[in-house]
Amino acid sequence: MATREDRRSGAETRAEILRVALRLFIEKGYEGTSTRDISTALGITKSALYYHFPSKEAIVTSLLTERRKELAELVEWIRAQPASPDLLRRAALRWIDGTTSERLDGMRLMHANGPVLRKLLDDGADVRSEFEQVVDLLVPGDATPADRLLVRMAFDTVGAALLAAQRTDASPEDVLAAARRATIALTG
Repeated sequence: MATREDRRSGAETRAEILRVALRLFIEKGYEGTSTRDISTALGITKSALYYHFPSKEAIVTSLLTERRKELAELVEWIRAQPASPDLLRRAALRWIDGTTSERLDGMRLMHANGPVLRKLLDDGADVRSEFEQVVDLLVPGDATPADRLLVRMAFDTVGAALLAAQRTDASPEDVLAAARRATIALTG
């Protein structure tokens, strides 16, 4: 009989489902992963999985909701900062420094399954389009397209480093170190 200590809370179970599903989506692809695969990997029944998430789509939506929260926090942080010449660098480094291995895995998921997931999540909004708020806060209204691109690039160094690291033995720490160096070079 399971003791109280053996049981996970609902929040812990949801977090574990998200972690395992993300790993499977990366390994097998979104379309190649079934809810049965997820429940089996977790050692729970499909009905227990459905108690927390009614579908695979709900799992992916939950993963993206977390990313959107992080983005909203960054927007609020930028708004609270005094205008300064180094605000772009500080904001971009803050974004990189908040990158966890789970966030890297989420980026891998989007890189590998982007078209399918964009079609699936037909609400029309994705983190990239929502990121325009950050760009708008960091460049003046009369900024050139090149200025706007530079801001986007300063924040996209993690994605670039992640793509460059494919088929290498680079660790997550290596990816983040390269991204940090690239952002400093871009915002110097």
